[in-house]
Amino acid sequence: MKEVKIEIITLDPIMLGHCEHCEIVWQSFRFDHKKIQLQEYPIDILELSSKITQFINIITKEIRAKVFIIEAMTLRGLFKMIRYGSGKLPLIIVNGKKISQGKLEDPYELAKKTLKIIKGSETIGAKF
Repeated sequence: MKEVKIEIITLDPIMLGHCEHCEIVWQSFRFDHKKIQLQEYPIDILELSSKITQFINIITKEIRAKVFIIEAMTLRGLFKMIRYGSGKLPLIIVNGKKISQGKLEDPYELAKKTLKIIKGSETIGAKF
């Protein structure tokens, strides 16, 4: 099987951190700054991030794939959305072909469908 490249363009929670040494100090004081950062994000973005993580975990357990998460609010993310004609997030691209856009309801079903596409039992580029 040839190399599989999966690109996911989405709004993704960005975690700011500290250097390795400072992280150790924060942990010794039992101060979890990442938890505080997560509380500031809207629930729908956190749920979407969780579903995308589930999708990636299912795919990578079955096949070897390079997975790229691209932040939608960057120039690269904007370019990808224009190139693939989608303003709906998340936008999922496999080997240069758009396979999904918009609301991600069931990560398991989408992963199953994606694996079928990758393994060649469906045509890539179907309308969504």
